[in-house]
Amino acid sequence: MSEIQDDDMKLYPCSNCGEQYPYCGIEKHLESCLVENIVEDCKFCGETIVKKLIEQHLQNCQAFALQEKEDDVCEFCQEKIFKKFKQDHYSDCPLKQIADAYQSYTAHECPICLIDIGPVDSKGILECCHIFHQCCLQAWQQKSQECPVCRYT
Repeated sequence: MSEIQDDDMKLYPCSNCGEQYPYCGIEKHLESCLVENIVEDCKFCGETIVKKLIEQHLQNCQAFALQEKEDDVCEFCQEKIFKKFKQDHYSDCPLKQIADAYQSYTAHECPICLIDIGPVDSKGILECCHIFHQCCLQAWQQKSQECPVCRYT
């Protein structure tokens, strides 16, 4: 074999994924590899993972496993949160801050059922900042996506 043929038969590592390819195929592989191997951060543990391997990562991700066991949902912004960090989340949640500020200035009744919203009641808040009992809002939203007060959608 000539030296050129020997070079064509050698395997070269892809600089993106590390897989081995012959010289004649490395360039074509690299073009598709850069698209396929986009990286992203795991939203549970923060580790940088190749996007196509994220499902495999989640099987071993301890933060994901903990989240699945101890998850909760913010009653204001509906974001999934850890139960033990709920109070920390509430101190940063902009929708809860709006609701608290609105609640602190006036005694507020739910515009749907017309019963006062107590401090321990689950609250639902819309983007227009109107506040309701969570259960009243959920029932309303099964009928309409508009705010029952201002018709904001």
